[in-house]
Amino acid sequence: MIEDSKFYHNLYGFEINNDAYYLKLPVKRTINYHFVIKSCSMRENTYEGLIINGKFMRLTQIDIVDVELNGNGGNKITNGNFISLSNVTVANSHSTGLTLRGSFVIIDNGLRFRKNTGVVGGGIAINDTSRLILTSSAYLEFIDNHASYKGGGIYVDESTGSSIKLNVPNIPLTLINNSAGLVGDDMYGYYRSKDDYQFHLTNPSISSTGNAKDICFCDRHSIAMYENCLVFERDQQIYPGQTLKFYVALYGYDYFASLTPTDGIVNVYNDSSSWQLLNQTYIVNNCSLIEYTPKLVHTKHRSHILLKSLIDVIGFYYTANECPIGFSIDSLQGVCTCSQSVSSENVTCDIVDQSIKHNGLLWIGIYDTKQNDPIACIVNEDCLLYCSPNPVTFQLNDTDTQCVDNRGQRMCGSCRERYSLLMGSNKCGHCHNNYMLIAWIVLFAVMGVLLVVLLIALNLTVSVGTLNGLLFYANIIKLYEPVFSKKRALPVLSQVISWINLDF
Repeated sequence: MIEDSKFYHNLYGFEINNDAYYLKLPVKRTINYHFVIKSCSMRENTYEGLIINGKFMRLTQIDIVDVELNGNGGNKITNGNFISLSNVTVANSHSTGLTLRGSFVIIDNGLRFRKNTGVVGGGIAINDTSRLILTSSAYLEFIDNHASYKGGGIYVDESTGSSIKLNVPNIPLTLINNSAGLVGDDMYGYYRSKDDYQFHLTNPSISSTGNAKDICFCDRHSIAMYENCLVFERDQQIYPGQTLKFYVALYGYDYFASLTPTDGIVNVYNDSSSWQLLNQTYIVNNCSLIEYTPKLVHTKHRSHILLKSLIDVIGFYYTANECPIGFSIDSLQGVCTCSQSVSSENVTCDIVDQSIKHNGLLWIGIYDTKQNDPIACIVNEDCLLYCSPNPVTFQLNDTDTQCVDNRGQRMCGSCRERYSLLMGSNKCGHCHNNYMLIAWIVLFAVMGVLLVVLLIALNLTVSVGTLNGLLFYANIIKLYEPVFSKKRALPVLSQVISWINLDF
């Protein structure tokens, strides 16, 4: 018996294992011992306050009575078969209040958890086939515990068969103000079964969930509730190399055995005949996006995709169509890339958004106005005058992106819709329909009179020839301005030329 002892401010507080290092106890692997730890306090120990490893002491009984575990890094019980806790308080632990691994632990009286923190399980984490057994005199309290991931108060690892077993019904369970970073503020991984005894919840309003049991399609604009699940997902149409996108949600059982949102892994399989795993995606506890890009697909073939959680399976169909205009299938990669008519140096194609990119001074587009015609002619020519000198990314249904000065159409040869060519210029301007137009007309009328007076005063008549030559060279320079200066307009000179051409 260890009684009325204190273990403060050590790396490890009190430890029992087959070596019994700290107490130098002559524990042998084949000997049956009975330990009683009573009225002890273990505080502010860096790593663990209480450590029990019964790997080689399967028949050893350990009773922990009236013990306080406060401010330790954590407390662990591993591989113990006969361990009982009675009137134990676990508080202010930094790495889960109490962790059970491969152990059977009996609660004979009160077990209280307050203000403990952890990652998976703030108060208690029951892992690796462990079982927490509660007798008729037991009661549990979890107050102000926090887990940064899941299970703020209680975490039970369902996947390993870990559980909580009640020997009698209506054992008191208090869950108050516990929290988790993602799911299961009060409890994760435990739900009441019709075949088992139930807790008496002193605070019935609790937050809980568990491992993913169900999966369904969902609307990302709706709240993730099981009642909002979509019955089916419509067929998707893609091009080889494009990504399938669909929204799903996972649901696990809360304490009351109702399906509530949870997190988990979604596995993507090709079909039910071969169950070939194609992709795995972790999603959180809401309507989440799953993306998968099929490889080496057969065009015009309806394929089946399956999505599976731990238990449930859903599926949908998709069809890979032939590559669109400007793209062709790459037999090695199985994706749509630049077709022969589009492909050239410094030209790249991306089937994901059906975009084409080049370095500028080039125009690529469809000659035939029937853009859905698979035999439409593709134009791929240098364009020095009206095309952008900078890298551009565009789609074949919007080739005007390659043009500058509000120009568009084939080879940027005309103005875009609702634009018109400015007088004496190769630029296109927006045609405004407002009262400012009247003011501009009046201004140009006055300037026209002044221009005539200027021509007479300077004797710039047609017969002299100076005016014709000046206008001719001004227009030549203005027309080839993009060639002379590819990055920007000619400073000062450009403005003078514009005025000579009456381009105000």
